Amino acid sequence: MKLALLRHGPTEWNAAGRIQGHTDIPLSEAGLAKMRGLRLPFAVQRVYCSPLLRARQTAEALALGSVVHDARLMEQHWGQWEGLTRDQIFAAHGDDAFIKAGSQQGIAFRPMAGESTGELHERVGAFLNDVAAGEGDAAAVAHLGVLRAAYTLATGWAMDAPMPADLDVSKILVLSLETGGRPKVESLNLDFSAAAPGRSP
Repeated sequence: MKLALLRHGPTEWNAAGRIQGHTDIPLSEAGLAKMRGLRLPFAVQRVYCSPLLRARQTAEALALGSVVHDARLMEQHWGQWEGLTRDQIFAAHGDDAFIKAGSQQGIAFRPMAGESTGELHERVGAFLNDVAAGEGDAAAVAHLGVLRAAYTLATGWAMDAPMPADLDVSKILVLSLETGGRPKVESLNLDFSAAAPGRSP
């Protein structure tokens, strides 16, 4: 079966460079308008969504219909760094703040008082396993960290080296899932289709 993973639309915090994590930020007006103009380029039988508002608004704007909310699709929890820009983090915790948090150690990276990348991978892997056990192709509206986690699980990218391919999270990552949820990349950076003129979700 196939699973299409897509990131929520733009928010004001995205535009400002602020880390969102589990903070429940809505889409910006521009983000809503952008997502309302897009559609999935193929039909799916199941739709899953992060329970965070920006993901739920994206699913609605894309006219995906009935969705199942799954907390395993939430963004990585960035703890005390949520709401801050990188420059603010450096000013408060030093220029080596990300290194001290394990940014050069792959899945050991843990934002201050937040969730480790390894913990994120565990919950994304569990989600993939459950989706693979169901019937029909699926889509999931999630977050940057979730798409990166799924890509890592599919490719074996160690995360302490440059990404082996450019992952454009403004587009769609399509995985094929084997029994047990083992993923492989089916399509990288698949474009959305345009919504039909005059139609709203």
